Amino acid sequence: MLSDSALDGPHVAFAIGRTAGTAVKRNRVRRQLREVLRHATPDMRPGLYLIGLTRPAESITLTDLRSAVDGLASKWSVKE
Repeated sequence: MLSDSALDGPHVAFAIGRTAGTAVKRNRVRRQLREVLRHATPDMRPGLYLIGLTRPAESITLTDLRSAVDGLASKWSVKE
């Protein structure tokens, strides 16, 4: 996370390599992450964020993504 108060909100990018699985699986995880982040971003500080995937996409559930993003969002929240 790179904090930048000049930005109008959080800007998130994803780093999901080929080792995570096929393009279909990687894109599914990206879509799920965007949905989870849509609910988390109001509490996040303005800045640049890079979220990476370190395990195969087929082993990740939506619940796993939500809990991971919630944990990260609590570290990145405006309330700190």
